[in-house]
Amino acid sequence: MKRPIKHNIIIILTLFVVMFGISLFRSSNKDKQAEMGPEETLEAFYKELCAGEFDCASSLCDSLTMSGHINDFRMAWERNDSTVSDIASAILSELSVTVTDVEKDGQTRTIFYELSIPDKQSKEKVATLSKEEGAWRIEKITDRI
Repeated sequence: MKRPIKHNIIIILTLFVVMFGISLFRSSNKDKQAEMGPEETLEAFYKELCAGEFDCASSLCDSLTMSGHINDFRMAWERNDSTVSDIASAILSELSVTVTDVEKDGQTRTIFYELSIPDKQSKEKVATLSKEEGAWRIEKITDRI
């Protein structure tokens, strides 16, 4: 049984609208990333990571090292049942990133910062970011020694 031409046109138009919406969303996301400085990029990374938005967190990174870091976090997140994930999400929603120092070297920034949750221990970290295609990307995150 053949579908009427009008029905096919509606399907094609719907697909076009969806594809156009997706491209606008991606373009808007890239514009927002291009407007963020290195410190804001780092904060956005942790916000996305703690929300379980791993693809968004990955879009702020530029290295295999960071892919491994995100995948480790994703596996730990997915390994637990929903109750544990809900508790972890509630705790992580209070995570704060406090930048303590920034070293500039051309298009590279080394950010020294502290991750903390109220009434819990904090952790000192170091992130290296570089500017690529107009946006800051996280290349590496390590513990501060």
